[in-house]
Amino acid sequence: MKTPIPVFAVNLACRTERRRSIEEQFAGRPEFRLTVVPGIELPNGPWALWQTFYGIVQRAARADLPFFIFCEDDHVFTPDYSPQFLFDRIAEADALRADILSGGMAVTRCPVQVSDHLFWVAGFNGMQFTVVFRRCYARILASKTDEGYVTDIHLGNLSRSLFVTHPHISEQREFGYSDATTINNEDGRVEGFFRRARNLLQKLSQIRTFYAATSAATIEAIRQTDVSGMFLPAYVVNLPERTDRRAHILRQFEGRNEFDLHIVEACRHEYGAVGLWQSICKIIEKAEHDGEDAVLIVEDDHVFTPAYERNRFLRQVLLAGAMGAELLSGGIGGFRNLVPLPGGLFWDDWFWCTQFIVVYRKAFRTILNARFGVRDVADEKLSALLTAKMVTVPYVSRQADFGYSDVTEGNNTQARILRHFEESTHRAGHYLYAIGRYLSGHAIEEEPVDRLTPYLSQPGPHALQLGCGHHLLPGWLNTDVEPTYGAAFLDATQRFPLPDGSFRYVFFEHLIEFLPYRLGQKLLGECFRVLRPGGVLRLTVCSVERLVQLYTRPDDEAVRRYARWNAAYYSPKTAQALANADGCPPPALVLNNFMRQAEKEVLYDFALLRDQLTAAGFRAVTLCPVGESRHPTLRGVEHRPPYVAPEALSFENISIEAEKPL
Repeated sequence: MKTPIPVFAVNLACRTERRRSIEEQFAGRPEFRLTVVPGIELPNGPWALWQTFYGIVQRAARADLPFFIFCEDDHVFTPDYSPQFLFDRIAEADALRADILSGGMAVTRCPVQVSDHLFWVAGFNGMQFTVVFRRCYARILASKTDEGYVTDIHLGNLSRSLFVTHPHISEQREFGYSDATTINNEDGRVEGFFRRARNLLQKLSQIRTFYAATSAATIEAIRQTDVSGMFLPAYVVNLPERTDRRAHILRQFEGRNEFDLHIVEACRHEYGAVGLWQSICKIIEKAEHDGEDAVLIVEDDHVFTPAYERNRFLRQVLLAGAMGAELLSGGIGGFRNLVPLPGGLFWDDWFWCTQFIVVYRKAFRTILNARFGVRDVADEKLSALLTAKMVTVPYVSRQADFGYSDVTEGNNTQARILRHFEESTHRAGHYLYAIGRYLSGHAIEEEPVDRLTPYLSQPGPHALQLGCGHHLLPGWLNTDVEPTYGAAFLDATQRFPLPDGSFRYVFFEHLIEFLPYRLGQKLLGECFRVLRPGGVLRLTVCSVERLVQLYTRPDDEAVRRYARWNAAYYSPKTAQALANADGCPPPALVLNNFMRQAEKEVLYDFALLRDQLTAAGFRAVTLCPVGESRHPTLRGVEHRPPYVAPEALSFENISIEAEKPL
């Protein structure tokens, strides 16, 4: 490796003690060429750091550096640092087509170990020692902003090729103050972040090593096992009076002869969580008595996902048992960390939800001997009791939402469970991405520097979605400031990195409301610029006009339906206590629920948006029913979350279309 490695350390002139510290760290280390860069000073510290970092990347790009190291002036080398270790990690990361390699992170998101000394991460915090590779320069420089970003978080949005060394070779020194957040001024807080992150990577590495001991012959033998005649004892927990749930769960298992299904009357207790635990123990006692090696315990709100496949799941049950599992879950509503294992299995450190769990014999006594108190819940208790916990990914099970929970009061709010599973599924997708790209044995594809230009060079509708979130429209260019897989980065508050007149359609929903009025007008101007003459902008917002109807048209049936749904969705107990004789909640409760959840910067009505669109140059501004349009490409483009009732979406939202004149 060519040395010395260029290092750019950021320092504010007034912070002489930090300058001395960073110069001491690099003194006597000929493998580095240190340049101290004066930090840009702004009222917003994180924005100032981004602007300084951006200038350094410009400098590196002009010099055509293959990589450089960006340092903050609170960096310190750990005892694990050595020049050769750093050189080897840079070469290894470069071979993996890395954009970013960190010497140590305060927080890692979804870390996946890809070699003995490297972890891939979905996102991170900590910029004190960061190798930036040339292949990332263009992506960084394309995200120019008048203001700024939080640098480490923004890099996680720009790139899917982020790595950290294991062990850490860099951490932060505490100076008693922080530009990022005043919370970090607390003595020992920053060091605690790095200590926990370092310990986590060590733990995950040990788990990976432990399960790697499972022989390839054993894994292959299970993959080839004929499971056509195999079945699993399955016990469904149900209260007899809950006939809707009983009918639901019987439909789920209809025709699935791989399960020997039994309905078990749930144990009753004034605390629902205790009743569930007692029910689990009753099933395990029977399984132990019957000499079962494993038993499937199912809650009556379980739903099979499209990922479920009989033979694959049965082989996963066998494989998990061969690797020493105590528990295998078919799907979880939340987790902290996963470790990839063979056969679509993952070790799991902690989880939510027990609607579909295989419990193995080795865990029977541990569970039956455990003390369970009125403050405990089953998933957290099992997480604490058992160490060999596994989950199938993609999930083969999720929970149905019946609008109430015996376990956690918070889950009585409608759709909370569905939201848990949606977020958990998205997080699990990070692990699937890392496996597919770095652990599958396939050739490593470099992240495209530019997703925008190739899209425009292809035939198609040339349709742009802004602020897509996880809602990707097929055939569209889906963009977001925090893009998911399959989407491109685009900050809708800045000038779009797109040529004039390049799109036939532009669409966004629930985006402009979160921007100050000034930026909202700028957004509409950019949409106008990138549309072709005759092109159409469609936008969907929450309408203040509809909310006013809570007072002006309280007897309208649509208003009443929305009010009842809103109250049941956000505050069921309060709504029940305050409802009038015919079950309608007070308008003020409904309005407060909306405002608390919406967190909007600006509330719009049709007239205000029409004026803004006209000012931006649009004509033929029309109000459209949500999901409907005279343009086929724009029909049904709105996201319809399964946890929001269709009538609520129709009531709260308005859709508007506007054309760019020919």
